[in-house]
Amino acid sequence: MVSEKIVNNSLLSAQKSSWDIFVRISSSKNIGNAYLISGPKGSGKEGLAIKFAQLLNCSSSDIEICYTCESCIRFKNLQHERLNIIVPLPAPKNNKTDDNSNHYIPDDYIDAIKKKSLDPFYKITIPKANRILINSIRGLRKTLYFNQDENNGRNIVIIFDSELLCFGQGESGNALLKVLEEPPDHTTLILVTDYKKMLFQTIVSRCQTVNIPGLPNDFVFDWLMNRNIEKKDANLLVSISRGNLHQARSLSEHPVNTIINIIEKLSNTLINNNPQQWRSFTDYYSRLSGSDQQKFIYHLNLISLWFKSVLLNRQGLNSDFDNTTLHPQIVSFNQNYPRANVYEIILSIEDVMRSISQNLYMPLILINLILDIQKHLDE
Repeated sequence: MVSEKIVNNSLLSAQKSSWDIFVRISSSKNIGNAYLISGPKGSGKEGLAIKFAQLLNCSSSDIEICYTCESCIRFKNLQHERLNIIVPLPAPKNNKTDDNSNHYIPDDYIDAIKKKSLDPFYKITIPKANRILINSIRGLRKTLYFNQDENNGRNIVIIFDSELLCFGQGESGNALLKVLEEPPDHTTLILVTDYKKMLFQTIVSRCQTVNIPGLPNDFVFDWLMNRNIEKKDANLLVSISRGNLHQARSLSEHPVNTIINIIEKLSNTLINNNPQQWRSFTDYYSRLSGSDQQKFIYHLNLISLWFKSVLLNRQGLNSDFDNTTLHPQIVSFNQNYPRANVYEIILSIEDVMRSISQNLYMPLILINLILDIQKHLDE
């Protein structure tokens, strides 16, 4: 059986330059009250945040996680009494805002934390969760100010998808700001985000920022090969993923031929002027957005990747699909639509992927997507 140390050190080795920053912070003994870990999706930011928290509480060393002291052992299942992990949660069904609702923890959260403890790259996504609840921050404030014993380690708060503190009216972000302005002793908050620009500047300014790059291609390739993906397919998935392990994982769950077929169908539907196909597209994906959001985002992400390859081909660069049956289709598109604003088409698709968390009327969103693409085909 592979030891926990070996499994976790693969991430630390892949992001060595970033991990070295955290080691220097730990060994300096000058630990800040708040850090903002920012970078592209699937780069291992959340896993690095957890390992940093573990290092700060390791009783054996401040430069290397020992994995054997009492604190490190309790970190193994992410159940350490000094660790608070906050993620987006669905609003309680009873919509209570009193103190009792501060303790609302859905079963999905408990199950997700278990999976995260086993896999630092596991992405916690709880159904119908599109914001960080203000009650999560209120409950956190009580916990932090109550637990002030410096002899038993350092309180760590990790907030995943922290940009969702600022969702809507930003009540949760404003509540957290009060903690950042008067941080409790022996406490460090670690905010993790793919979208730094969506955070309030007042929050960003109170954090020390650590920027994380995408994962190296050889790390993603080895990860795929360990999942028994064929070498040829792994090379394609690495190229498409561009250092995003979440994307590599999602793509690897389907045969490459299936991926290509989905892209071919979607590209033909969205490009051709065929109202019957448009109706079928709108009907199917409107239902899919409600029944299986992950599949919905997966499909739209695929067509976004296709348009990005169109853009690369137009610039005379190699695209991800050069050695697939999609290549002639890409070349044909650029010949037939030389004036198409491909960049705006990609932005339109990404806007639709973001809209799914905002509970908007999806049939209208998808109709507007089709109209936007048709408009940008001949600009």
